[in-house]
Amino acid sequence: MEDIWENLRKRSPLEHVIFFMAVLMSVFHVQVAYSGGYEPIFQRALSFLFGMILIFLIFPISKSEEGESDSAFGRKTSPFFYISIVLLVLVILSIGYPILFTEYFLGTDELERIYYVTPLTFMDMFLGTAVLLLTLEAARRTINNALPLIGLFFLVYSYFGPYFPWWFGHKGASFMHIIDHQYMTYDGLWTAPLSVFSVYIFLFILFGAFLDRMGAATFYVQLSTAAAGRLRGGPAKSAIFASAMTGTIMGSANANIVTTGSFTIPMMKKTGFKPEIAAAIETAASTGGQIMPPVMGASAFLIVEFTGISYWEIVKVSILPAVLYFYSVYAVVHLEARKAGLVPLSKDQVEPVWPILKQGWYFLLPPIVIIAVLMTGRPVPYAGLAGILCVILLAGLKGAAQLIRTKASIEQIFRTIIYGLWNIVEAMAQGARQSLAICAAVGVVGIIIGALFQTGLGLKFSEIVTALSYGYLFPGIILVGVASFVLGMGLPTSAAYIVLSVVAVPALLDLGESYGMTLLAAHLIVFWYSLDSCFTPPVCVPAYTAAGIADANPSKAAWASFRTAKGMYVIPFMFAYTPILLISEPIPLFETFTAALFGFTSLAAAIVGHMYLKLKVGERFFLGFAAALMFWPAMTIFGVYLPSIALHLAGLLLLGTFFLLQRNAYLKLNNSV
Repeated sequence: MEDIWENLRKRSPLEHVIFFMAVLMSVFHVQVAYSGGYEPIFQRALSFLFGMILIFLIFPISKSEEGESDSAFGRKTSPFFYISIVLLVLVILSIGYPILFTEYFLGTDELERIYYVTPLTFMDMFLGTAVLLLTLEAARRTINNALPLIGLFFLVYSYFGPYFPWWFGHKGASFMHIIDHQYMTYDGLWTAPLSVFSVYIFLFILFGAFLDRMGAATFYVQLSTAAAGRLRGGPAKSAIFASAMTGTIMGSANANIVTTGSFTIPMMKKTGFKPEIAAAIETAASTGGQIMPPVMGASAFLIVEFTGISYWEIVKVSILPAVLYFYSVYAVVHLEARKAGLVPLSKDQVEPVWPILKQGWYFLLPPIVIIAVLMTGRPVPYAGLAGILCVILLAGLKGAAQLIRTKASIEQIFRTIIYGLWNIVEAMAQGARQSLAICAAVGVVGIIIGALFQTGLGLKFSEIVTALSYGYLFPGIILVGVASFVLGMGLPTSAAYIVLSVVAVPALLDLGESYGMTLLAAHLIVFWYSLDSCFTPPVCVPAYTAAGIADANPSKAAWASFRTAKGMYVIPFMFAYTPILLISEPIPLFETFTAALFGFTSLAAAIVGHMYLKLKVGERFFLGFAAALMFWPAMTIFGVYLPSIALHLAGLLLLGTFFLLQRNAYLKLNNSV
C-alpha cells in the first residue's frame, strides 16, 4: 500500500481535484445506467458539466504556456492559466444554470416560458452565449481547431442567412432566437448527441478502461502476434487481429493505434515494411475497430438513438461487413508482404498461442457477456454494466486464485483487496479522462445540428443531393461519400456521422426507395463513410499518430492508409444493392459474402500492383473489372437480365484464370533462375 500512498502524496492539489472529479463523473454515469436516468435536460447538462470542468482543469489554453511553477496548483502560472480559471467559473455558471432551473428551461414553472416567444433575460443571453463559446473552446483544447471553426461557422450562418447565395440563403435568425434555440431548448446543445454520450458512450468507454486496466489490451496484442507471427508479413497481420480484438473494447481508432501500434509498427518496420506502409496498415486496422461489435465506437449508439432500432439488431447485421473490411485490409497486407519479398518469422521469434491463451483466456469473456445480455433484450446500459461487473469479478477471481495458490497471509489478503479497490477507482478516473474528447465533440455537434434545423440547411442539402444525382441512387451514394470526405477533414468519426446523417439520410431514403433502401442501411452507409475521417488529410489524427510512432511522413502515411482502407468505400454500396444486411436470407447472404471475399482479393491485387509478379497497368484494370463483377448485384444489359450469381461466377472465372497464369509465370521464372 505504500506505493498508493506515495502516489497520492506526489500529486498536487489540482491533480487531486481532477482525480476526484473524474471518479465522480464515472459514478454519476454508472448511476444513470443503473437507475434509468433523470429528466433529460438535467441529465445531459450534468454529464456535460462534469466533462467541461475536467477539460478546463486538464487541458491548458495554450500548449506553450510558460511561467513559474505554483505550489498551490501544481501547474505553471501564466496569464493563460488565470484566464482558464475565469473560464472554468463561467463553465460552472452557464451549465449549472439549466441544472438548477430545469423547470424554467422546460417552460413548466410558474413563469410558463414559451420557446421563441418569451423574451430572454440578460442572464439567459449572457450564460447562453458563454456556454456556446466555451463549448467551442473545449473542442479546440481537446481535438483540433477545425471542429470549433465549423461550429462557429454554423452559428454565423444562422445569423447571416440572408447574405448567403443560392440554396444556402435563408431568412436568418436573431441573436436572441439563436441563444433560445441552442441553449434553452432540446434542439441545440442539449440534443441527441449529448443524450447518447450520457447514456451509452461514456459507459462503454468506462468498460474499455476497466479492461485496459486489467491488462486485456496487452493480452490481445500478444495473442494476435502469436497467432499471425508465423505468416508472411506476420507483424502486419497481427496488427489487424489485435486492432479487431482491441476494437471490441475501445471503439476508438486513435486509442487503438496507441495501444497496439506502439508494438506492431516497430515489428513491421523490423521485418521490412516501409515506415509509411507500417503506419498505414495500423491506421486502417485500427479504424476497423470502430465497426467491430460489440462496442463499434460512439456512432453505433448514435444509430440506436436516431433510428430507434435495437442495439442488438445493429450488432447482428454489422458482423459480416466488419469481417469483410478486415479481410480487405488483410489482402492488401499479404500482397504488400509478397511485393516486398518478406518471409514469415521463425518459430523461435514467435511465442506459441496456447500458453498465451491459457494464461489470459478470461479476457475474452467480458465482450461475450455484453453480447449475451444484448441477446436477452435487456437495455444497452445494462449490457455495459454487466461488462464492467464481469471485468471486476474476473479480476477478483484472478486475485483470489493467486492468494490461494501462494497460501497468502491475512495481511497479504488485506493488501490485495486494497489494491483491487484502488484499481477500480483508478479505472473510473481513466475512463472519465478518455471520454473528454468525445464529450467536447458531441457538444459542438449539438450546436451544428441546432443550426441545421434552425436554418433548414439539412432539408436543402437533401434536395441538392437528389438534384445532382438526377434521382439515381448510385451517384447519390458517391455524393454522400464526397461530403463525408470533406467533413472528415475537420471532424472526428462520431461528429462527422451525426452531421452527415441529419442531411444525407433523407436523401438516401428518397433515392433508394425503389431499391428497398431501409433506414438502417442508409444510416450504415453514412456511418461507414464517416470513418474516413481517420485517414483523410489534412486532419486525420489516427493516421498522424501512427506516422509519429513509425517515424514516417504524415501525409504519405495518410494517403497510404486511404489506399489500404479501400473496403470502407466499397461496402456502403453493398448495403444499398446487396442482401449483406439481410441475415434472415442465408443463401443470398452467403453468396454475396463469398463473392465479396474474392472481390476484395482481386481489388487488393489491382491496388497493390502485385500478385505473384508485378502487374502491368492493363492487368490491374483487368483485376479491377473482375472485382467489380463480384461486387455487382443483378443487372439488365441490352434487355438481358443477368442474375447476381452469373456476374459473381464471371468475376471469379476471370480472377481464377489470371491467378493461374500469374502462378505459372512465377514458377517458370523461379525454375529458370
